[in-house]
Amino acid sequence: MSRIITDPLYQKLLLIAATIGMLLDGLDGSIVNVVLPQISESFGTDTGTVSWVVITYLLMMAGLILVFGKVAERGLLRKIFLGGLLIFTLGSAVCGLSPDFGILLVSRIFQGIGAAMIAASAPLLCVTYLPKTMLGMALGAMTMASSIGFAAGPAIGGFLTHYLSWHWVFLINIPIGLLALPFALHVIPEDNTRKKQPFDLFGAVALFGMMGFGVYTLERIPHLGITDQQIQICTVLCLVCTIAFLLRELRCTTPLMNIRVFTAWRFTAVFLAFLIMNVIYAGMLYLLPFFLQAGMQFDTAMSGLYLLIPPALTTIIGIPLGRWSDSIGRRPFALAACLVLIAVNGIYLIILPEMGVVPLLAGLILMGLFWGFAGGPVASRVVDHAPPGEEGTGSSLMVTAIYLGSVIGIALYATAFTITTAGGGIVAFSDLDLGTFMHGFHFSTLIGFVLSIATFVFSVIVRERREPAPAVSSSADE
Repeated sequence: MSRIITDPLYQKLLLIAATIGMLLDGLDGSIVNVVLPQISESFGTDTGTVSWVVITYLLMMAGLILVFGKVAERGLLRKIFLGGLLIFTLGSAVCGLSPDFGILLVSRIFQGIGAAMIAASAPLLCVTYLPKTMLGMALGAMTMASSIGFAAGPAIGGFLTHYLSWHWVFLINIPIGLLALPFALHVIPEDNTRKKQPFDLFGAVALFGMMGFGVYTLERIPHLGITDQQIQICTVLCLVCTIAFLLRELRCTTPLMNIRVFTAWRFTAVFLAFLIMNVIYAGMLYLLPFFLQAGMQFDTAMSGLYLLIPPALTTIIGIPLGRWSDSIGRRPFALAACLVLIAVNGIYLIILPEMGVVPLLAGLILMGLFWGFAGGPVASRVVDHAPPGEEGTGSSLMVTAIYLGSVIGIALYATAFTITTAGGGIVAFSDLDLGTFMHGFHFSTLIGFVLSIATFVFSVIVRERREPAPAVSSSADE
């Protein structure tokens, strides 16, 4: 499928194009959250309705990454990436110029489709066109770009809204997209011509339903509760789509995703480790702003500065650690990431506001160190341990783990916090007393602590890969 680029300059240019795409994806994953109150006021909607601005984007991302990853593998990698940039940029323009809430939601769907195309193809560009010796560094750069975009999004969104208007959280993507499109068009090699194969449309629909209903259920559980009829219906539909997808993929001769890759236990172990890491990290990022403001009594600006510490540190160490892992192997970095993650959760498990900023700073610094270890090396490990011929599937699943893990993490921590603190009914964060808040914070962190031990177990049982794993059949007939 691939033609490895040997020119060092074009290797760097290709990596820059891919990282710009991931930066945009990360930025738009968080920049909108901070302006939801302004959007609600502008269109006269309630807080529940305006949350669909975020939900629609997440649904498109979660439901379509694997689909576009498979399409890109079929000789359309360049077209998927460039098409994703174009759709994302046009969607951003319509979002920013939307005259009513309905048009904003529809354009947000198109923006999510473009984002899914970018997220599916950007890592695959590195897997396809860069040498193995650069993979850790390259994936480290992309996860670093996504992390920086996600962390900086609220601060940029707040700045744009304060000095301009909420429309500019979308419009800011237009000049970036217009510059990135011709640049990517120049540096990404032409697609290889491949023999056409039947596309598993039923599998794609079932997968979208599985991921869409699943993400919606996870995102809404903290708001509606598990006994809500809407949640129960979506859960049943998710299960039905999951069963239909599994049966289809096991019987199809040209499946959308060769689910038999999960019969390779080493691949399954490193995939689960990476997925759980994203669950924990996203959960911590969800609760920390509330701790900083409710517990430490920081204002929004000060909280934003503290929360920039992890991505700033990851920016410094991410690429060097990824390059180092290309030389000596991924496993030491995976184990180091797990141990650091256990330490982070240990700190947050006992932290109290009266302890001051020292344990808080230690936790934030370790979070940055953790993602420096995990971003490139552990992500690369998922691709490394994919069976021969399934590197594209491994790449798509790795990206899916990032976004799906983030949704699961936020929903898991929010649900755990709500269950712990809602003794007499659900209470808003601002109305909780400090003791009740810290009880919910510590309980949620306890879950993260247990899960972080699981990541260590999954990582330690898989040794460094020395030789190709056996191929995995993609059809029951093979």
